[in-house]
Amino acid sequence: MNCQFSFLTACATLGTDIPRKAATMSQDKQLPLRERNRLRTRTDILDAAAETLSEKGYSATTIEELSQRAGLARGTLYAHFPGGREEIVREAYLRIADAVYVRGLALRGEAADLPGRIAALARAVVESAGTAAGRFYWRTGPDVVPVLASVMGGTSRSFEELIRLDLAAAQASGQLRDDIAVEALTTAFSGAFRASGARVAAEPGCAQEQIAAIRLIAQGLLASAAV
Repeated sequence: MNCQFSFLTACATLGTDIPRKAATMSQDKQLPLRERNRLRTRTDILDAAAETLSEKGYSATTIEELSQRAGLARGTLYAHFPGGREEIVREAYLRIADAVYVRGLALRGEAADLPGRIAALARAVVESAGTAAGRFYWRTGPDVVPVLASVMGGTSRSFEELIRLDLAAAQASGQLRDDIAVEALTTAFSGAFRASGARVAAEPGCAQEQIAAIRLIAQGLLASAAV
């Protein structure tokens, strides 16, 4: 597999709900060999799916293509994903979403102030959009939307809730004026995240520009809304 998927592979053993908890390396080592092999095979399948979706789109992401790319028999793919192509694609999407969420939490925890915490979430978004697999996540074609409809938006909603909580806390502590609409600010930041992710998916070289821009927006909006 291409090394560009290492960011996703690090989160490959996460669970199935958004937000998911990251499995630690120590936990992985404690698993029986058979289970480690099962997880490794599952990771290979999802890596192949993310790679194919990014390069060729949903219509070309067939079981035959995934079988060849992952170097596995068709029966092995169905053994791990009985729902076939649609299940694989959904899990590939959710794995990217999980990685973005986990990365966002880690970066947010290191931030020293409110603009920094908001920019940290944006950085997680932009980092993912700059990878090949992330481009699939941020530029889903119309043919795959019905497949993903039941799982899309979980990480965005989680990030919105984090921003909403931070803004509400700032307002409660007197850092933001009482007349400031927290929900409106939350929506504005969330929209900026999505637009930044889409732009970086199309132009990976502009990632740092977008992170800096969102930090500036956060600093400016919060300064103008300060007491």
